[in-house]
Amino acid sequence: MPITDNTVNRIHCKIEVLNRGFIAVTNLSSAGTFLNGIRLSKRTLAKREDELQLGENFKATINELIDSVNYNTYTWHQIVRNKYATKSSLQAFINTASQNVTEQYPIYFTPVVKSTLAYYLIEEKSFGEAQKLIYEAGDMLYDIQDGSELLQGVYASVLTVCALLYLQTNHLDKAQETIVGAASIFDRISAEVPGCSKEQRKETYGMAAKIMTKMGKSDQATIYNKKIL
Repeated sequence: MPITDNTVNRIHCKIEVLNRGFIAVTNLSSAGTFLNGIRLSKRTLAKREDELQLGENFKATINELIDSVNYNTYTWHQIVRNKYATKSSLQAFINTASQNVTEQYPIYFTPVVKSTLAYYLIEEKSFGEAQKLIYEAGDMLYDIQDGSELLQGVYASVLTVCALLYLQTNHLDKAQETIVGAASIFDRISAEVPGCSKEQRKETYGMAAKIMTKMGKSDQATIYNKKIL
């Protein structure tokens, strides 16, 4: 949905689809976010049919804003995490998406969502389930690789989640091999391509530095830390 009102910020508010279909809205702009005419001062529960006003003039129902999501932007697990702030809200979205036969998702959508769910499972220390999802995501991306920088960048970020899993389970040799592979992909592709953003690179290089530090390889850790700057 195009928004032409210049009082609406690029990141204006956060809309979360929670478990069982509940919605939470949080204002992120000094210009204000209004729910059914009431200015929001904190994270607030809402319904899909409720009206949001962003800034001075733009108005739309929450349903209209949710349905206007551009899934082509789901190139990295952190983007999906920002949209679905808990594992339960992400699982609710996955259930809804699996039943939506009319939506055309990009080919990398499923592996990115799987890697995001794996990230939450790693945080919960559900390592076996996380590993299964990461391997599934990696296999899917391997099968659809077409040489494009976009898919290479998506693959590198999935490798970064895999490296996190190995780090958390103390498989440091595997963690090193995996993160070096991810970092080498970002070394050779442009940061201007979707799926290869500077933020994605920072996460991967930061993970590489952390793994090298834990392995006592301070010189290599320094190299990766310099790439973050």
